[in-house]
Amino acid sequence: MSLLKNLVRSQKVVSLPPSSTIFEAARTMEANKVGSVVVMDQDNLLGIFTERDLLNRVAAKGVDIQKTTLGEVMSRAVATVSLSDSVQSAFQKMEKTRCRRLPIVDGEKVVGMVTMRDILEWINREMEDENVQMKRYIQS
Repeated sequence: MSLLKNLVRSQKVVSLPPSSTIFEAARTMEANKVGSVVVMDQDNLLGIFTERDLLNRVAAKGVDIQKTTLGEVMSRAVATVSLSDSVQSAFQKMEKTRCRRLPIVDGEKVVGMVTMRDILEWINREMEDENVQMKRYIQS
């Protein structure tokens, strides 16, 4: 069973304060090549702003991206996973909460982000490793 801490070794948390505008968030997401920003006040997790929020809460409603803050449009009920949780439990939480991104916390501190893509890549590597092991076993 692989733990999430093995997935986030080099991951940087991209965050903004709730006073940032949607425009600033979109530019930050683009510059960091990520699909979300964690909305934080100091070290306190307040919410998350994702590409889906940008589409459904901003574009579809005609919200002014220069004036509207993240605090007004972010998702507030943020599911999180612990650094010591397994990849499998993160996947189950994503399925249950129907989200594609989960902040990873160590106690109260946000230390990373796990995405559905991270998990699918991990599953692929695990399957490839298992395949190699099975071929070695069969050939021996």
